Amino acid sequence: MADIGAEAGIVGSGVYRHFGSKTAILVAMADRVMDRLMDQAAKIIAAAPDDRQALSMLVRDHIEVALTDRDALAMYHREVRTLPEDDRRRLSRAQRHYIEEWVHLLAPLRPDLTDAEVRLAVHAAIGAIQSTLFFRSGLADDRLTARLAEMAHGCLGIAPAPLSELALTN
Repeated sequence: MADIGAEAGIVGSGVYRHFGSKTAILVAMADRVMDRLMDQAAKIIAAAPDDRQALSMLVRDHIEVALTDRDALAMYHREVRTLPEDDRRRLSRAQRHYIEEWVHLLAPLRPDLTDAEVRLAVHAAIGAIQSTLFFRSGLADDRLTARLAEMAHGCLGIAPAPLSELALTN
């Protein structure tokens, strides 16, 4: 609690004026990250000119979140089973919805795959990105981003959209 308070610029015990428990803090962190992913996914999908560019932009965005919110995501993965059942179910629904966004984009790009295989590819891509939560590679963020994007696109089985095109739609 002292670390959380220090990060917020208050004493550790002051955190309890805003949150009733450590679990409430974890739920708020998970909600913030999930809301951020969902909001940005909606913007990306609305702005992208095609499915491949949208998917490449989602990959890049997920990498950004994994790097900037690494500690919150890692904590969520470690503690999700301890959350109250209603919060766990709500967050699980949000995750499924987010994954479905990826599935809907990938399916037309990979007509050679069954629905189960498309879902497997999406889970593998997101898992590759989130693997960075559990170890420190020692790579600089720009190099790590490039390698994770390469690996995620490999899992999806699609070539990434050129960065110049991605920049135009961001």
